[in-house]
Amino acid sequence: MRSCYVLLALMNVLFLSQSGRTQNPMHDPVAFACNSRHFMQDDFRSQPVIDSPDGKKAVRLTQDGNFEIVVDAAVISRLRLPDIECNIEVGWSPDSSQFFISYSDGGAAGGFHVYLYRLNGTALTKSRIPAAVAKDFKAKHWCKTRGNNLFFLNWTPDSKIGFLVAEVYPASDCGEEMGLYRGYVVNLDNGRILHIFTEAQTDAIEKNCRASGSLALPSN
Repeated sequence: MRSCYVLLALMNVLFLSQSGRTQNPMHDPVAFACNSRHFMQDDFRSQPVIDSPDGKKAVRLTQDGNFEIVVDAAVISRLRLPDIECNIEVGWSPDSSQFFISYSDGGAAGGFHVYLYRLNGTALTKSRIPAAVAKDFKAKHWCKTRGNNLFFLNWTPDSKIGFLVAEVYPASDCGEEMGLYRGYVVNLDNGRILHIFTEAQTDAIEKNCRASGSLALPSN
C-alpha cells in the first residue's frame, strides 16, 4: 500500500500549509489524533503492541491483520475490522479504560472509520458513539457518491469527553460541500452530543491539541 504513504504525505503538506497548523515533535506527523500510534498494512507483520498508560492493557496488531486486546498479559478478545487499507491509528484514553482504532478503507483521502471500545475489567464493549456522530453529520452533510469520513482527535484529561471530527469526503464529485467538516464533543458515558464546532473552531482545537498533546475545549 505504498500509494497510501505518498498520498498521505502530500495531503499533510497541503493541509498544514492551508491551515497554518504546527505540530509538536512528539506527535506522529502522519497521524490525525493527538495521542496515537500510526501504522500501515505492512506493520501487521511485526505485531506491534500499543500499551495503555497504566501498563496493564494493550492492543496488539497480529500477522493476520486483526487486533488482540490484552489485559494483564492475557488475550481477552480478538477484533477483526472490515476493509482495512491504510492509515491505521490506535490510541488509549488517559485513564486506560478506553481505546480507539481508526483507518481508511480507500487510501489517504478516505473513507475513514472510527471504532471506540471500553474495558471494564476483562469485559470489552464497543461504543455506539462513532455511529451516532456519523449519523448526525450525515443528516446535514453527505456526499452521495463517496460518503463521509470520521476521525478521532482526543479525550479530555479525565477521559469523560471525546472529540471526533466528521468530514464530507474531500473530492470534487462531492460538490460544494467537498471537505467540509465539523468537530463533535461527546459525553462518552451516555453518548450525548454536547456541542458541534465550526471548521474554524475545530481548527483551533486541533492545533492546540497537537501542540500540547491534551484536549482543551472552549468554555462557551
